[in-house]
Amino acid sequence: MIKFFGIVIYIFFILSVVGPIYSFLTLQPKRAQEFWSRLAVKTLRLQFRYVPNSKQVQTNKRTILLFNHRTQGDFFIHDVVSQYSANFLARWMVAVAFPMLALFQQLFTQSVWFFRRGGNDLNNFFKWIDNKFDKATRPNLLVYPEGHRMHESDKVGRMKTGMLQYAYDRKIDTQIIIVLGIEKAFNEKKFHATLGPTQLSIKVDEIIQPDKFQTFELFVEHIQAMFKKNFEETYDYQYKQS
Repeated sequence: MIKFFGIVIYIFFILSVVGPIYSFLTLQPKRAQEFWSRLAVKTLRLQFRYVPNSKQVQTNKRTILLFNHRTQGDFFIHDVVSQYSANFLARWMVAVAFPMLALFQQLFTQSVWFFRRGGNDLNNFFKWIDNKFDKATRPNLLVYPEGHRMHESDKVGRMKTGMLQYAYDRKIDTQIIIVLGIEKAFNEKKFHATLGPTQLSIKVDEIIQPDKFQTFELFVEHIQAMFKKNFEETYDYQYKQS
């Protein structure tokens, strides 16, 4: 447990200060979050291996990236996997925990969009997201459609439809990305962390265009089916071949 908290303090507190400072000293303030993510992945000695039929992450136009969610380590891992193209939705408590990183991204990248839970007006929320997209330097938005961490589950959760509704209404491309294996290196539920090396398996699926579906219900049904299919394929690749 001592090792776990030592790694947590180093990655989430020390490196979250080092990354922004390094970006400032090298005159690259817009890369503060990127530097932190790179350092965190390097610290845990994570090795990425892609499922053979993986596609490329779309980074040249606005896209909703649908990731699975396992641990708190996903925040920096998924930043790297997205090729630093993704903006993140986060509660304001994240800014309290990482003030230096939050300050730099607010000033230069607008890549973490802080919000309060509890709002029921989706139209206003969607307009708020539109405004954030317009100000951000990154083109994509990372979403966890299962709504919470699934930890070591061998199944996907039921899709939350809020952000899927946004993608459908705005006709924004979506792309499913599955990352498995992080719990071997970092698992806050079990107070486990190791400095690796640890292999992660990644599947980047093809682009899904919402305007190809006649109804929102058909779009959600397709997302659920493809999320499950890609998860199962990646799960087999990670746990049954390693």
